Amino acid sequence: MVNLAQDRMRDKARDRARDTARQIIRDHEITHPPIRVEEIAHSQGIEIVRHRFEGPESGFALRDGSRRIIGLNTQTSRRRQRFTVAHELGHLLLHEGKIIVDQAVLRVDLRNDLSSMGTDVEEIEANTFAAALLMPENIVFDHVLKLVRADSQITRETLITELARIFDVSAEAMGYRLINLGILTA
Repeated sequence: MVNLAQDRMRDKARDRARDTARQIIRDHEITHPPIRVEEIAHSQGIEIVRHRFEGPESGFALRDGSRRIIGLNTQTSRRRQRFTVAHELGHLLLHEGKIIVDQAVLRVDLRNDLSSMGTDVEEIEANTFAAALLMPENIVFDHVLKLVRADSQITRETLITELARIFDVSAEAMGYRLINLGILTA
């Protein structure tokens, strides 16, 4: 019974994340990739800062009063940074909370290797949001059709690689997206 309730909670979180990403896509009248995720973050009043982190974190989201910041680890690839911006944007738009640090009220969300494991509902929601924002379902389907029509014998690897290039995301992120959309099987 607990697992069923957790599954429903995760499904509801994924739906909310997808709906929020779709609304942003509509609001920004996005019709083709790559999605300009940093411009979207800036349009939401979010500051993006880059810094070299020594730990495993890819980035973080920070709230300090009305100020919102996404921090990026410059040691990660540009494509990883794009996903991190989208992921942290998801946290800032979808999640509230506070952490007390040095008598200031802050919210800090770190993106690290655990974030991608999909065990925490907020992480699931932020990952779903990031994937839906960077790789919008209808635009992905359109590009899959174009590639398959151009080469009916296209291999799985070539399809993933070409779509990753078009959407400016990692091949790993695109592979997961195609599986989650039911275009490819695991």
